[in-house]
Amino acid sequence: MKKYLLLLASSQVLLACNGRYSKDEVLPATVNSAFDQEFALNYRQQAFLPSTNQPELTVEATELSYAFCPRNARCLIPDYVWPTLTVTDAQGLTQQIKLPANQERTYTAGWIDTTSVRANGRRYLLYYLNWQVQPGNDAPQKKDITTRYRISKVN
Repeated sequence: MKKYLLLLASSQVLLACNGRYSKDEVLPATVNSAFDQEFALNYRQQAFLPSTNQPELTVEATELSYAFCPRNARCLIPDYVWPTLTVTDAQGLTQQIKLPANQERTYTAGWIDTTSVRANGRRYLLYYLNWQVQPGNDAPQKKDITTRYRISKVN
C-alpha cells in the first residue's frame, strides 16, 4: 500500500511541476519587419512581413536543434544552431523549413544558408544570417538563442 501512495504522490508532484512550467511560460513578442530588412527571432517567436495589419508572410521559429561545447572543454563538434521555421502566407497555407537546407550542416555562426520559399503565388528568398546566445550564458536553453534572418521578394 505504501508503494502505491508513494507512486501516487510523486506522480502528482511531477504533474504539478509540469503544469506550472507551461502556465508560466511567456511567449516572446511578435516582430514586425519589412522585406530586405534583417530581423531576429527567438524560440517560438513570430515575425510579420511587411506589417501586422495584413502580413504577406508570417515566419515562426518553431524548433531549434543546437549544441554548445561547455566552457573549458574540447569538443569534436563545434557549436551550432539549426532552426526549423514555419512560414504562413496570406491565404493561411503553411510550410515548414529546416535550415540549413541547401548544404551539409554548417558549423559557423556567420552566414549560414539561403533557401527559396513559394508563397502567395511568388517566390521569396530566405537568408539565415547568424545566431547568437545571450552573453555570459554557459548552458544556453532554446529561449536564450536568437537567430537572424532576411527575406527578399524575387518575382
